[in-house]
Amino acid sequence: MPCCEARARARVLFCYHSRAALLPATQATTVNPCPRLFHPHLHLSITHRETMAGVLLALMIAASVLPGVPLWPAGLLGWCAVLLLTHRLGQRQRLQSAWLIGLGLAGMIWGVLQGMPLRLDQALASNQGLVGLLAAVSFLRLVTRPGGTGDSEPLPRGRRALWRTLLGVHLFGAVINLSTVVILGDRMTSHGRLGRRRALALTRGFAAAAFWSPFFSAMAAALIYAPGARMGVVVLAGLPMAALSLWLTARDIDPEDPTLGAPFIGYPMHFAALWIPGLLVLIVLVAHSAAPGVSILATITLSAPLLSTAILLAQEGGARTLTTLGEHIRYGLPSVVNELALFLAAGVLAAGLTAATGSAAGWLPFSHFGAAQASLLLLAMVGIAALGVHPVITLATAGVWLAPLHPDPNLLAITLLMGWAIGVPANPLSGLHLILQGRYGIDGYAFLRWNTGYVLRCLGAAILLLHLYATLLGVA
Repeated sequence: MPCCEARARARVLFCYHSRAALLPATQATTVNPCPRLFHPHLHLSITHRETMAGVLLALMIAASVLPGVPLWPAGLLGWCAVLLLTHRLGQRQRLQSAWLIGLGLAGMIWGVLQGMPLRLDQALASNQGLVGLLAAVSFLRLVTRPGGTGDSEPLPRGRRALWRTLLGVHLFGAVINLSTVVILGDRMTSHGRLGRRRALALTRGFAAAAFWSPFFSAMAAALIYAPGARMGVVVLAGLPMAALSLWLTARDIDPEDPTLGAPFIGYPMHFAALWIPGLLVLIVLVAHSAAPGVSILATITLSAPLLSTAILLAQEGGARTLTTLGEHIRYGLPSVVNELALFLAAGVLAAGLTAATGSAAGWLPFSHFGAAQASLLLLAMVGIAALGVHPVITLATAGVWLAPLHPDPNLLAITLLMGWAIGVPANPLSGLHLILQGRYGIDGYAFLRWNTGYVLRCLGAAILLLHLYATLLGVA
């Protein structure tokens, strides 16, 4: 078999495995990687629905970056795709999305009764920049593999292996998101088990990227709900917290401490593969400097699929590239439906909150937004996350609620990112923990116990940094 054909088939198989890995825990063990090959009469309609949904999501990505075109058509395409993929939604995602939509519609109806105009376009477009980014970066899975071709390479051990694993899941996860955790986790398992220390290294290392990564949905949401924030300032502010969180994790799971259990087995990371994420960052920075009027979210949303396609063309040629892209549209894009549904529903909630708060004077918890208020908001976000609520919900609520105060956008964005990055390890029902529960049998509430001390230490450091940032930004 020609080398390019082998790579293409391997990549398609990887897309199938990623599809299964990113499903909710209740579905991850039952997904059929290629439903056309088994029980064709039973799965034919589902296959067609997923294909149609993938095409709609690809069109949604394109509509999200068209200059001069409003975002609500892209939002409509996203909603149509989610409706086609309702069979893939987990029970928790269905429940949360229904509540968000219900509350959002209630707020919109209240606003109409108080004389506010009905803005269905706002409900469709509120989170579309975030949703488009989430779908677009999934294409990077096709060309970015942290371990290169070293699947037969022996697994490393010790502190060096721990740091290589932590930095690997952090840096690659910052660009290609949750699929990194699955790739590394499958390679690090022993007899199908991951173990506490390896699970904590993967989850904490990945979640810490939310402090600063411009390719994370957390950054997209923060920039949407803190309009005017400068991404360069926010990224620089998040890097110290990310470094601290990785250091705290390394201390907690010290491989040289025999009292913590079995020896730590890491991942054979090849950092030479970072050239693709690094090239994407460079392209985004250059493009944003050349066209500062184009939002950073639109730049990333356009750059990720185009760069992935260009690399595939160079590696495989036109025919194999079309096959790989087609399989990703059919199976890879539908695999992110749970996140898409949640973020689209949160957009309806944000529109409802805007209508409800705009129709009345409204009660605000603060008279202004400074370091003390940012600290209280951070504590509230993490506390609510520990109850199982996704950070995007509290993030959207806080952004809309505090908008009348005209807070410093950089301080607000930094606070929202901290709430997301610390809230995910605190949340026993986060998508990250549910994936590990379904794939490796680790109870999500075990992470809540394991991460309590880590979360509290991160909160203490974050509050100190918020006061420092407020002083540097000149915010009282």
